[in-house]
Amino acid sequence: MEYGNLEHVELKLIKDEDYRMRVLDDDEAMSLLIASVTRIGIIVPILLKKKGECYSVMAGHRRYRAASVVGLSEIPAYVFEAESGIGWDAAFAENMYRKDLSPIEESAAIDDCITSGAFTIDTLAVALCRSEAWVKERWELCSWPDDISLAVHLGKLSVSAARNLTRITDSPHRQLLVDYAVENGATARTTAAWFQAWQVGATLSDPGAIEPVEGKPGLPPVIPYTPCVICGQQNQMAHLSYMPVCPECSEIVLVTAREVRKRDVGA
Repeated sequence: MEYGNLEHVELKLIKDEDYRMRVLDDDEAMSLLIASVTRIGIIVPILLKKKGECYSVMAGHRRYRAASVVGLSEIPAYVFEAESGIGWDAAFAENMYRKDLSPIEESAAIDDCITSGAFTIDTLAVALCRSEAWVKERWELCSWPDDISLAVHLGKLSVSAARNLTRITDSPHRQLLVDYAVENGATARTTAAWFQAWQVGATLSDPGAIEPVEGKPGLPPVIPYTPCVICGQQNQMAHLSYMPVCPECSEIVLVTAREVRKRDVGA
């Protein structure tokens, strides 16, 4: 790729709002970069797009910020004119092919590229050698709840495991599961089970959410009952609550309940 003109640009003329693709800065990594810039300055030029008398950062935000902290008056940069279409390709390539980008940062970069009009989903798929489905799925991450996005960004939760949790609309319950997953780990299979359990519990706790079934003329409506696993009394299923209990603990509860019932009968 043919880059723009290599120039030394005054820092006061550079703006860093338009093409910011990083979500959070790693404090330790930033400190090391600042120390390096203090010792030897900016070695790798950043990419800028010229707009009138000012410039917008397209790639190299961290180097620009480090130079600002150190107090450099100017930095080396490849400069593209505002009309040039090359700049967006270069900025995208530099950001998307870095190994340390999290899925959330990739999603932010994809969102920047598509919403700016620089790429469409199909052209982006070709540029990345990925399927259009992959691009759409990655782009979808931008709409995820903040608690889940942060967990994925920090590497505490995989994308596949997180996707199941995004389908839970009960925010307090979802937050509880996200916190547990972050602290203890959770696979996609585990979070799929959590979602299914929540879905069953949500449906049973809200009978109005169940689509009515046309009954036979003259027959009374059928109300499903099931015994409580603790006391054994029959209850309407809609009145029972769901507890997220693992199979081992569930067996303990059942055994304990049987012993309590036997003791009560004997008494």
